[in-house]
Amino acid sequence: MRVGGIIDISTKDIPNKSSMVIFTVGCNLKCGFCHNKFLLNKEVGRNWEIDELLEQIRSNMLVSGVSISGGEPTLQKDLIDLCKEIKNLGKYISVDTNGTNPDTIGRILFYIDRVALDLKGPLKKSKLRKITETDVNPDSIIETINIVNDQKRIDFEIRTTYVEKIMEQKDIHKIISFLRKMDFKGNFVLQQYQYSEGVGEENKDKFQKPEHITLLNILKPYKELILPFNIYLRDEILGYSSIDKLFNVSLDDII
Repeated sequence: MRVGGIIDISTKDIPNKSSMVIFTVGCNLKCGFCHNKFLLNKEVGRNWEIDELLEQIRSNMLVSGVSISGGEPTLQKDLIDLCKEIKNLGKYISVDTNGTNPDTIGRILFYIDRVALDLKGPLKKSKLRKITETDVNPDSIIETINIVNDQKRIDFEIRTTYVEKIMEQKDIHKIISFLRKMDFKGNFVLQQYQYSEGVGEENKDKFQKPEHITLLNILKPYKELILPFNIYLRDEILGYSSIDKLFNVSLDDII
């Protein structure tokens, strides 16, 4: 497996768990705002044998989970083998994906505990093209969502990063409406885009971070709406917060 980096201990990648994070190399999308853009370079990192990764995980007694991120992990041919072996260690396994490879996700579901799907935007070809700078087949992502949503034991998170200048508030409303119609049962997370060095200096002014109040306004229509899924906000002001708590915090409390 081609690995571009490993974080020994993280408390952010899997909610309520300490985890090791493995970043795989390569992605089939080219999102300009991606903060892990260096992983698009196939020369980054090195090839790891499954046994090497297992020894790294086994020796880390401080983590209860393993998050396999990227890049796009489903591009790794030995992903299923790694998941099988990590399951044998008794670790909680989370896999990040953009949802474009439903067959691979379907094959690994038996061995993992959580899927975190980065839904880049409304499932319309032209919009996904603008956001990902790639021709994406929305049907593949819909198939992935359906496959995972049917597995009740899987913790399922769908998250969308709101990037001003390339996204509009109505895009998030379209996503929530879509998830509602398909009876999504997991957690939907609206994420605040924040510039980091990984995005690249050349893109610093191309994308804009939305303000906290902008994100609140997007979610406000759903604060008392009964949905089959939970809604969360992740931003620099409140961190990771459920919608029922968002509107109980005043700006005075934050400032």
